[in-house]
Amino acid sequence: MPLRSVLFGPSDTGRDGVPLEGVAAALTEGERFFFAIMQAPTREELETLRKEFGFHPLAIEDVLTRHQRPKIDVYPDHYFLVVYRIGADTGEDVLLQELDFFIGHNFLVVTQDSEIPFLDEVVERFRRVPEKKSVSRLLYEILDAIVDEYFPFLDAIAERTGEIEDAIFHEFEAAELEKVLALKRDLALLRRVVGPERDTINVLLRRDPPVIEPGEVFYFQDVYDHLVRVTDSIDTYRELLSGSLDAFLSIQNNRLSEVVKRLTVISVIFLPLTFLTGFFGMNFERTTGTDDVAFAVALGLMVVVPLGMWMFCAGMFTWRKKFSCMNWW
Repeated sequence: MPLRSVLFGPSDTGRDGVPLEGVAAALTEGERFFFAIMQAPTREELETLRKEFGFHPLAIEDVLTRHQRPKIDVYPDHYFLVVYRIGADTGEDVLLQELDFFIGHNFLVVTQDSEIPFLDEVVERFRRVPEKKSVSRLLYEILDAIVDEYFPFLDAIAERTGEIEDAIFHEFEAAELEKVLALKRDLALLRRVVGPERDTINVLLRRDPPVIEPGEVFYFQDVYDHLVRVTDSIDTYRELLSGSLDAFLSIQNNRLSEVVKRLTVISVIFLPLTFLTGFFGMNFERTTGTDDVAFAVALGLMVVVPLGMWMFCAGMFTWRKKFSCMNWW
């Protein structure tokens, strides 16, 4: 994407294609400000801007290295702001796009890794509005568009959370557990982005920033409120997912307990039978066609002993239940 630069006057729609060299001298004529969008800027382009506007070398280095934490660095005559656009790519993975802002009282320079179409839409809308043009208002329009894109992503997470909650109490498969963990990972990623961004916008809300006009501070309060809302929603969804995960584990444990109980009942029934048949060895004359009293006794024990053990276990359970209720009373 080629460099896009616009030189705005107090109330005009701006002049496109302004070269970087000598732009600082053009800003001395009247109330003008310079705006530029740079995709993957080179060191030479950044060096030109540093000479024109006096950007700090550390800010230049942050642009070149990228993958910075959302932050705002306050320098004597300009700010360096890092925020992220977040959304879903062609799959279900989260796509993060870093945007770096150089903010001064008469310039606003935005750098990005890859193309972000809505930036052009925001700039065109800003140019059409018949009002006084300022760095503060354009910065607000861009930040507001970035934050507004968080809400569709949260709506998608809310829908996925609801589907998981419904599946837990119907036919919850092991694959759903992987979805829960993936969703928690997405929320953690969004939280790491939104949390620091909220703090950076809070810096812009101070009444004494040199690059933000006092009358425009209230607009940034709106952006801050949206970020607080997004943060609260993230925390809520994380709690819901943690509750869903706990419910899933409880259901699995209950199912396992039922299986163990049934296996225990089967073991209780067959354990005495196994003992009796193993003790007598089933070497009775009755099996050869002759009468044998021991054979009848063995058969009787095979019926009476399992039945007695079953009644004993049931009675112990009933007695313990009544005893616990008496203690509670």
